[in-house]
Amino acid sequence: MNEGTGDFTPTSTTTAPGGSVVQVWSPPSEPRALVQFQHGFGEYGERYVHRYHGLIPHLVGLGFEVWAMDLPGHGHSPGRRGVTDVCEAVREHGDVRARMLERGLPVLLFGHSLGGLVSAGSMLRAPEGVHGIMLTGPAFVPRAPGAVRVSADLVSRVVPHVPVPVRREPASAPDRKQFAQRAAEREPLLYVGKVPMRTGVTTLETASRLWRRVDRWHTPSLVVHGTRDTSTDPRMSVRLVERIPAEDKTMHLVEGGRHELLHAAGGDRIVELLGSWALDHIS
Repeated sequence: MNEGTGDFTPTSTTTAPGGSVVQVWSPPSEPRALVQFQHGFGEYGERYVHRYHGLIPHLVGLGFEVWAMDLPGHGHSPGRRGVTDVCEAVREHGDVRARMLERGLPVLLFGHSLGGLVSAGSMLRAPEGVHGIMLTGPAFVPRAPGAVRVSADLVSRVVPHVPVPVRREPASAPDRKQFAQRAAEREPLLYVGKVPMRTGVTTLETASRLWRRVDRWHTPSLVVHGTRDTSTDPRMSVRLVERIPAEDKTMHLVEGGRHELLHAAGGDRIVELLGSWALDHIS
């Protein structure tokens, strides 16, 4: 199913224990499995209905029920825009999955960018019942020194909304800002500002916990990353897949691909790849 899927409203909407909004899309008949869907920074789950080559409608069409949580400060969820405590989001993600597992059906995880880090961190905390995890452009960053994380954490608690400082903006920054502003005008739920301190600091902490627990990663995994991604590092994805002890693991590098693989030309092929991989991992 491609962009412009028409009226494809959620079947139901619920609230996670932490207050985040969770939208559910169900197939017409009994689902064969559930997909826990996690968007990236600045986005929201429903965006994957009408954009990204209609990934959510595609999964529903294959017989999956999709549960998509909007991160705190994103989409329909409450909170200052863009400000997410990623460590708390990981716990909330796990709470939502516990509710999903009560259905007695196989559960798969999908996460893009920051949502990939949240999904991976959540899976490592509670891998039980997860039949597979699919990640696109995941935000895996190197472990930061403990002293750096502690000092940055203190700052982020005082001024959580202040942007993460950057040494120097790229020459293309003005053009990107104009593009982001036009996108925000079309999509009011889209956050296009800089990464807030609290979001950035807790991303580092979540990534550090992930690298400490990487030897526990036995869940079947598909990681897809563009080789020209400048928002997240494809080398970190390769490093992770090399290190995890899972027997069933696939690293799929898209030559020349950038961060929004599903939105670019050829995104339909990535959608097909995700759907077929999901079908292969629910038996």
